[in-house]
Amino acid sequence: MEYGSTLRRLQEIQFALVELQLYLDMNPDDQRAVKQYKELTVQLVQQKQAYEKERGPVMQYGHSSTPDRWTWHKTPWPWEIEY
Repeated sequence: MEYGSTLRRLQEIQFALVELQLYLDMNPDDQRAVKQYKELTVQLVQQKQAYEKERGPVMQYGHSSTPDRWTWHKTPWPWEIEY
């Protein structure tokens, strides 16, 4: 996989989760939205792990599941990635 498609999918899931969280703040009883939020949360964890296994940490400060958390500086900066 290339950086663009893997990273883009990760960003799409994160965006959807933020939007759902905002929606659920106003509509906490919408079970369909709660279910979708939970499903996307699982997808986010899976996508993040897949990305980190292939490319290295997504975040620094110990929030990575990769064993070598100091490789984040070896990946391209966000403005260097072509989608």
